[in-house]
Amino acid sequence: MMSEIEQKPEVSERVTKLKDELLSASPNVDTQRLQFLLDVYEHGEGQPAVILRARLFEKICAEKSIFIDDNPIVGNLTGYKYGGYPLPELGCRWMKKIDRFRLPLGEALVTKEDQIWIDKAVEAWKGRNLFNRTQETIYQSDGTAISQWQKTGLATEIVPGGFMGTGPDYAKVLERGLTGIITEIEEARAALDIGHFESLKKWHFHNAAHICLNTAITLAERYAALAQEMSLREKDPSRKQELERIAETCAWVPANPARSFYEALQCVWFLQLMVWIEAPIIGNGAPLRFTQYLWPFYQKDKVEGKITDEEVIELIQLYYLRVQSLTHVLPPFGVKYSSSRVAMNLTIGGLTPDGNDATNHLDYLVLEAKRRLQIPEPLIVLLYHDRLTPEFLLKCIDLIRTGVGQPAFLSADRATQRNLYHHGQEGITLEEARNNAIVACVQNTIPGYSYGHWEGHCNTAKFLELALNDGLDPLTGMRIGLQTGKVESLQSYGQLYEAVVKQLQYFVPLLRQASRIAWSLQQEFPVPFGSALVNDCIQRGMDQVDGGGRYGLGSGYSFIGVIDLANSLAAINKLVFQEKKLTLKQLTEVLAADFEGYGEIHRMCLDAPKYGNDNEGVDMIAANIYKLCGEVHQRFPDHLGRPIKPEAFSVTVHAGLGEFTGALPSGRKARVALTDASVSAQPGTDRSGPTALVNSAARVIDTVAFGCNHFNMKFHPSALADMEGARKLLALIKTYMDYGGYHLQFNCVSSDVLRDAQLHPEEYRDLVVRVAGFSAYFVTLDKVVQDEIITRTEFRFA
Repeated sequence: MMSEIEQKPEVSERVTKLKDELLSASPNVDTQRLQFLLDVYEHGEGQPAVILRARLFEKICAEKSIFIDDNPIVGNLTGYKYGGYPLPELGCRWMKKIDRFRLPLGEALVTKEDQIWIDKAVEAWKGRNLFNRTQETIYQSDGTAISQWQKTGLATEIVPGGFMGTGPDYAKVLERGLTGIITEIEEARAALDIGHFESLKKWHFHNAAHICLNTAITLAERYAALAQEMSLREKDPSRKQELERIAETCAWVPANPARSFYEALQCVWFLQLMVWIEAPIIGNGAPLRFTQYLWPFYQKDKVEGKITDEEVIELIQLYYLRVQSLTHVLPPFGVKYSSSRVAMNLTIGGLTPDGNDATNHLDYLVLEAKRRLQIPEPLIVLLYHDRLTPEFLLKCIDLIRTGVGQPAFLSADRATQRNLYHHGQEGITLEEARNNAIVACVQNTIPGYSYGHWEGHCNTAKFLELALNDGLDPLTGMRIGLQTGKVESLQSYGQLYEAVVKQLQYFVPLLRQASRIAWSLQQEFPVPFGSALVNDCIQRGMDQVDGGGRYGLGSGYSFIGVIDLANSLAAINKLVFQEKKLTLKQLTEVLAADFEGYGEIHRMCLDAPKYGNDNEGVDMIAANIYKLCGEVHQRFPDHLGRPIKPEAFSVTVHAGLGEFTGALPSGRKARVALTDASVSAQPGTDRSGPTALVNSAARVIDTVAFGCNHFNMKFHPSALADMEGARKLLALIKTYMDYGGYHLQFNCVSSDVLRDAQLHPEEYRDLVVRVAGFSAYFVTLDKVVQDEIITRTEFRFA
């Protein structure tokens, strides 16, 4: 099937040039949005929040700087090749304290002119931004100072608005155009009795969505006009023709149904771009089941002889470059928790509604386009099942061999079961439950029917630190936890475990309640454009933030550090209570010294039983912790009363919160990264081989009750260099999935190369690695994350 393409592995001159331009572009902060924001809120006082947000979207689309470069897929987030928008309405005080902002691909210097607008925005929003209002509300309600959670490494700070999670119904827009949805809005609005309070709220939403969709068409028409103007000045006949084609396409989509693969791809990009203009936040508007909704257009063009596979590959690469240009501006702590990604997951594979293999030829072309281009975004993810062909799976391995860490493998069957389990009371059908796509990191969603958010991350290893120190955080000396007894009073493993459980049972409800408050306040920042692209919002007259989508993604708190906690408890049980080689008090003194001067004890801690070696005793400690976390988490629904799922993924939070966590009995030293993902092994401790690690990973977490699991493995490139290695890897994946695993992803870059990249970053600009739920350019990652990736166990097949 791919023989013709494999004979032509080159990247075109155009694509190479555009990639180089993007990677060498200076990151910029675009303050145009700040100017529009201040103007809209100054002159719109008293209007409903949904109308204010629509007017802001309208002003951005109508007045933002636009340009057209050599990419025939047109549209940029800002007026720069690579630039992001600060969002002072979410949180802003930090903006006055730094002179450069971090974007995924680098730091943006703040000019004096930029600083003027940033200062104005901070002044306007300092008392009413979402973070400060959340902090104040929580403190007034129960006296909790949520800033302490970050300072002690207990949890990420509550950052409302974190993951908006609009999952557009791309197929619907491609089939009907935005004009078709505008008609749907007008019909729903006409049926309202606005004398009723609830109907009046719906009327405001319909008006806001109507403004947004018409404005989206206006932005596309601005690009059409610019392309037409440029064509009139263009001397080169080929470029002139291309600009005329761009003008015709942008004048047609997204307003009208797409008529070709090129028009469909441009339409999809416009929708993603506009979702980001409305809310430039990680994971928003992911491509979802890209190969499914574009398949009819590819098939039609191929039958009519209008396009070749090589042309499709290049168009997909040009689209990838647009996705890679998306960016966001995060506060310093936010960068630590989610560095170097925009999380645009593109899902391949998966199931049809009747349960058959959904793979088509576009899935192959998506893989081939990524294999040649070698950039992180969009993140290719495979919904794995047993009906996938060996040919297609080997094509996936070909991409993994390049080192980009893609595709990640996720179980289509477990995702389907999860949908039925969590959305059964909402009446979900089996056919709907099979319609999965991956968003953000490793969570699954139902495209076009779900709205999502995530609540935060919880450091479960901190519960042991608090239990060993009677509620005190050992690094800061702050008392944040329960007083569960001096360490001398914990005379048995059972008593210690119970102290840990008490800390867990105290904090998890507190964290959940804080997030529910934060997301309730988030309703003041609706997303009417994105909502109009999600089914049921128009019919219900409700924005996504109000629960307009049929199914809430419901991504609750994510529990990290469970493996660190399990390994630590196993070490304590062996060294203190079974072998009695030291007392619990002595151990706490060793931890306070970060093992300095206690080399023998450090060695004993490292040599104690560890998760990841098919050791049922240690694995069951982790399994019991996950089970307890899930049970306590589920005492509350989400802020709208909908079902919610406990989560288990780390992004780079394991590194960020690790900087605030002291030494642990597992042998981990203070302030280094916690164990990555949720079922990965503590680096260097999984000594029994990949099969043992897979057995442990499948044992410790219920991937139906939880919203996900998160599993990284690292293989030396030589392990996958031949067909035998590829087949062994596929057998390993199948074993893991058969045992109930959900997610698995691979790094295939040697540690020697990574160490050299740390020393000579200028020589490794293009080096892409798998981090945790995403791929990124290695040199853009914080050093603590780089170090953690380097120290992961590097497997070879025996």
